[in-house]
Amino acid sequence: MAVVAALALGVNAAPAVAQPAPPAPPQNAADARAQLDQAQREAEALTEQWHAATDDLAAKQAAADGLRAAIEPARIAAEQARIDEEQFRQQIDIVALSTFESGRLDQFNALLASGSPQDYLDQMSALEALSADQKLALDELLAKVETTRRAQADADDAVGRAQQAADDARRAADEISVRKREADARIAEVERLLERLSPQERADRNGPDEGAPAGVIAGAGVGAKALKAAATQLGKPYVWGAAGPNSYDCSGLTSWAFKQAGVTLPRSSSQQARTGKSVSWDDMQPGDLVFYYSPVSHVGIYAGGGKMINAPQSGDVVKYQTVSSSAFTGARRL
Repeated sequence: MAVVAALALGVNAAPAVAQPAPPAPPQNAADARAQLDQAQREAEALTEQWHAATDDLAAKQAAADGLRAAIEPARIAAEQARIDEEQFRQQIDIVALSTFESGRLDQFNALLASGSPQDYLDQMSALEALSADQKLALDELLAKVETTRRAQADADDAVGRAQQAADDARRAADEISVRKREADARIAEVERLLERLSPQERADRNGPDEGAPAGVIAGAGVGAKALKAAATQLGKPYVWGAAGPNSYDCSGLTSWAFKQAGVTLPRSSSQQARTGKSVSWDDMQPGDLVFYYSPVSHVGIYAGGGKMINAPQSGDVVKYQTVSSSAFTGARRL
């Protein structure tokens, strides 16, 4: 599971999570159901936050790996720039020494060394050419000095950005640990509450499998392919944090289904709600992702006819359900 990757970073243990006080014993069946529904919602939201933290860690680890890989090429470039600059400085020293030893330092020396006006003019022309060459050499030296400065700055920046990315990844790993423990605590409470239900009460709570909408799933797009894949998983159990192929939570089902269609979705429902383009309630088509609650903590795949396939809740299975207008907060099309 992704949380193992966080532990592998060797980060410090996350701070202890304050556990909520146990709820008061329900006074009647309605209270018991309300208490269970609330615990279920909270556990699902915390689980999705854990998935989001896992997505975040994966992105930050990839960024850190890429930045670490850039350090050595930047260091080599800076070192080569310093070598080039030093070699060019040596060449300029040779030119300067040659000029000094030749005695062609100024116009006065040129006049003294000339045997005739024409000889003087010839030497002046040579001096002007030498001066131009010297200016070109100095300009090239300045350019090499600037190249060296930029290369060293790039190398220093690569080191700094890699360190920042590594720090971000460590913080993301800590966040995973916190979110996982929060989710585990609430999941344990849901499981305790579920154990109090009789088989009939469980069946009543889950409701019937409403069956597929009329008609055949049409279309060859990504969404239609994902919907067809999800339909092959009907009847498989809901399990917290699961992403198939034997069991699923809500975002685990959608990420698995779209992967079969060649699309890699983020693991969390909140991040999935940022993919594709927004679709209104009235414009939904089979294959669109359907999201519940604000902030988003549940997702399914619209199947048409007002229904969706989803992994609803603990104790239930992957199935068709009518899309709830009161829980609906958006849809996205890939």
